[in-house]
Amino acid sequence: MNKHLAFSFLLIMVFVFNLNAQLNQGIRQLSEVLSNGNVTLTANGNGSSSGPSINGRLRNNTSSEIRINVIITDGLYLRNSGIGQNMIATQVYLGSFEYYASGSQYYINLRPNMETSIVFIAYCANFERNNPSRQESFTTAPTPPDFQAISSRISRYMADNFDDDETTAVQLALWRSQGKSRTEIARTFDFDDYDWNLSAAIMNYQE
Repeated sequence: MNKHLAFSFLLIMVFVFNLNAQLNQGIRQLSEVLSNGNVTLTANGNGSSSGPSINGRLRNNTSSEIRINVIITDGLYLRNSGIGQNMIATQVYLGSFEYYASGSQYYINLRPNMETSIVFIAYCANFERNNPSRQESFTTAPTPPDFQAISSRISRYMADNFDDDETTAVQLALWRSQGKSRTEIARTFDFDDYDWNLSAAIMNYQE
């Protein structure tokens, strides 16, 4: 079992263990365990627009350990309680950015009847709104139709490029999918030609 820190820019590796391949079984999607009540979520902004921008806590309401996939298939839409950005989360890590790996499986553990701090890798869905503040909380909601296709493509790209940090390009792809121009985005968001070109590839990404 390889226990990693998320994102190469952290430049930290933690303990390495052996893991039986059977642990690949039973890794579940966060949306599933939230919808069936096995897990409950509280989440707040931290002032950032993209990347590790939502802090929260997950509570395992069961007497069994729950393993949750780090990659959030099709993204998780997070509705803001205030006037700031709604967010689309594509990955979830423990609050210390730790996760477990076995082959191509990446997951976090929730201990029975315990609450754990987590951080979402998430992106601003609403270009015109402010970054979500620490005072603003989030609840999960169905992804609006206008965001479904791009959310799914971003998730596929992130899954296939797990070790790459392309936060800027992913955020650009989300805003470009809403028809925002390079000039509009450049007024408030820093990026370069590499990010812009990669964002176009993400917008059209196929497995």
